[in-house]
Amino acid sequence: MKKYIITFIVCLLTTLATQAQNSIDNLVERYSSSGGSSFTTAVKRNPQTQKVVKVVKTFETDNGGGNTFYKAFKREARTGSWTDKVANNEHTTLLVVEKPQQTRIYMLKRNSGNYGQVKITIIIQPK
Repeated sequence: MKKYIITFIVCLLTTLATQAQNSIDNLVERYSSSGGSSFTTAVKRNPQTQKVVKVVKTFETDNGGGNTFYKAFKREARTGSWTDKVANNEHTTLLVVEKPQQTRIYMLKRNSGNYGQVKITIIIQPK
């Protein structure tokens, strides 16, 4: 019985650690499929081993959602290191999530005067 309880707790903690990845990524996926936006993915590989070195995903829209994305980033601030900066009329929010298998960097840029313009960059670096 102890074995099952320990397994359950480990599974629960693993699920909580991936919450930032899932909620922000799911939000980007939902908005990118609704139209009026652009979504690109670039994969950098090691030429000798063909292993993935870095994945960069970029999402841009001007159809709104700036506050929605910001709230998602703020909710996930506890899962990694959080930075919020305002310069030149632009808000930049950075969330870095360190995991044993990878580092995920989420960056949200939005215009101070127009929260409809949003750019999200997600960088995934396997370890």
